[in-house]
Amino acid sequence: MSNESAADPRTLLVEPDAALRRSWEGVLRGRGHSVMGTGQRDAAELLADSFHPDIIVWNASGNSGELGIRQLRETTDAYIIAVGADLSSETRAILLAAGADAVILHPCSPNEVSAQAAALLRRPRFVTAVPAITGSRRRFGPLEIDVGRREAVVNNRRLTLTRIEFDVLAHLCNHPAEMVSREELIGSVWGPDWDGDTHMVDVHISNLRRKLEQSAPGIPMIQTVRGLGFRLSADIVAEAS
Repeated sequence: MSNESAADPRTLLVEPDAALRRSWEGVLRGRGHSVMGTGQRDAAELLADSFHPDIIVWNASGNSGELGIRQLRETTDAYIIAVGADLSSETRAILLAAGADAVILHPCSPNEVSAQAAALLRRPRFVTAVPAITGSRRRFGPLEIDVGRREAVVNNRRLTLTRIEFDVLAHLCNHPAEMVSREELIGSVWGPDWDGDTHMVDVHISNLRRKLEQSAPGIPMIQTVRGLGFRLSADIVAEAS
């Protein structure tokens, strides 16, 4: 998310229907949003990288809806509102599991989209404090993390992590021998006032795990403790320094 205040949020609209997109743009701008719109889903990731939106409204209709949300969630911490027609309850659950923060059924009014955006922006996305690791820099096998510089390196390759992904990793590294519950991660990374559900933890853990394993194939670094939470794998903790 950008550092602008919630009174002047940035919103990226990804909607192929030009008339509908213009309608949403008008309402959102009238309510103080800085808006960028595109009809091309393929352009969304590049626009998110340059525009730094607080909110992304994503047309989730069709087969690319879930994939697009997963790809966006790998690179942005923005709130994602998925909008689509004829979305079954199962599809809505899949979109939320992929990383959407809210799902709206189409047809819907611009006012509903604006109200949902306002509701999400009332949530604290994350807190500014990050747990300190003694000495700032720690190594766990092929993983090296420097909290002071907010850098994570695996096998000498710097990882490209979102802010939330880095903070989740930092918290796990700060408690390397412990199981960390979803609730503990939410309190540390999202803050005690977070009122969303815990599925977002699993989304970010999944993306983080994939990025770690891309640089160290075959070396699992984050272990899921079924029904309880997560911890660093015993193998890399044994190589801590």
